[in-house]
Amino acid sequence: MSRTTTTPGAAFEAGARGGHRVVDAESLTEEVLRGMSESDFDRLPFGAIKLDAQGRVVAFNAAEAAQSRRSPQRTLGRRFFEEVAPCTDVAAFRGRLDALAAQGGEVTESFDFRFEFEWGRRDVRIRLMVLRDGARWVFITAVGRG
Repeated sequence: MSRTTTTPGAAFEAGARGGHRVVDAESLTEEVLRGMSESDFDRLPFGAIKLDAQGRVVAFNAAEAAQSRRSPQRTLGRRFFEEVAPCTDVAAFRGRLDALAAQGGEVTESFDFRFEFEWGRRDVRIRLMVLRDGARWVFITAVGRG
């Protein structure tokens, strides 16, 4: 586990019209997340899910909707660990997020994980991030063949 020390702009690359886009889940910071519009969030090239303190999904981006084959409408407001992705209700995932939340401050941890869906497996790199305000983020990047 490490505290985030990345500079705010490191997660971006120049866009075609002079703007910037996020390309790296590992470089996201609290400052970058707070500055994102809803459309910026939806354009992230990797899955992004925001949970409240009770584990309910409060944000779910387009990339994760496509990869998990779940619409935001079917996912928002649901309990992530029990209703959305029960395979994550294990110490290797939920336990890590709970431990980060107990530390307080802006903390993050990354690890590899395998999602087990009815339609197949999905190997991913997970980045968990807990912000100073208690917001809990899950960033999901495919590894290998998904």
